[in-house]
Amino acid sequence: MRRMCGIFFKPDHNVEYPTVDGALSQVCYYQALEDCYLRFADKVEKLGGGGDCSFDAESPDYFVFHAPYNKLVQKSYARLYLLDARRKYEKEEQKTTKSGGEENEQEINSDPLKEWVSKPIEETYTDKVLEKELKKLSSESFETRLGDANAASKLIGNTYAASVFMGLASLMDKIGRDEEGAIGKNVVVFSYGSGSMASMYRLHIRSPSTSTPTSTSAFTISKMSQMIDFQSRLSSRVELDAKELDEVMDCREKMHHAGVPFTPSYEPTSRLFPGTYYLTGIDSKWTRHYSRLPPV
Repeated sequence: MRRMCGIFFKPDHNVEYPTVDGALSQVCYYQALEDCYLRFADKVEKLGGGGDCSFDAESPDYFVFHAPYNKLVQKSYARLYLLDARRKYEKEEQKTTKSGGEENEQEINSDPLKEWVSKPIEETYTDKVLEKELKKLSSESFETRLGDANAASKLIGNTYAASVFMGLASLMDKIGRDEEGAIGKNVVVFSYGSGSMASMYRLHIRSPSTSTPTSTSAFTISKMSQMIDFQSRLSSRVELDAKELDEVMDCREKMHHAGVPFTPSYEPTSRLFPGTYYLTGIDSKWTRHYSRLPPV
């Protein structure tokens, strides 16, 4: 999915920070999810042969969403229930037999989302009554299907371009501890970038192949979990005073206006990982100079 929408950009180059339209940003995220999910669901059903092979928000074992913040992911997953209800309503409307029509009408009338299945989708984005109903319908499934993937982002915040892959790593870290129970399950990934572009695809968890001489047991979700080891990595973090963040941001602002030559005033090399490259200065020809900490 690709569309043009100016939600996160820099119209004033004298200011380092971008301009963000928060309300539009959320709507664009919803629209990208809708477009991807509806086409993805149709494709899965066609590949499954149609008939009773229906796909809905509870079909995948797990989801991973691009996660700017957890509340948006929760509300967005909940909206899949609305999309499922609208897809079902449209299918029932297409049926022409009298008996089927009567039965289906009764089923639609009992749907808790019946009020919104035929409403213009744009009118649902800010509907708080709908949002509350969707949260009630989806809360248990959300914890089951997205709780593990969202664990990391809730602790470290938005990683922007890396967000969906951080979520995937978080999921592997959790379910890789029970590899036998995870084999055969599937993960639907929703990747999104402001501006905007988005995609949705499905991953299948399986045992490593043993069909070739080069196949090994090294590439398994159990090994992934051991290598990711989020708990020990996160527990090794150092708590800093908020004033240090202010110092970093002040340094960035000065750099944005300083011109050249320029030497950074904030250089906390003692807390960088071994082997890390860091900026030491920019010369009069705008050449950037770096140093590197000794690797382990």
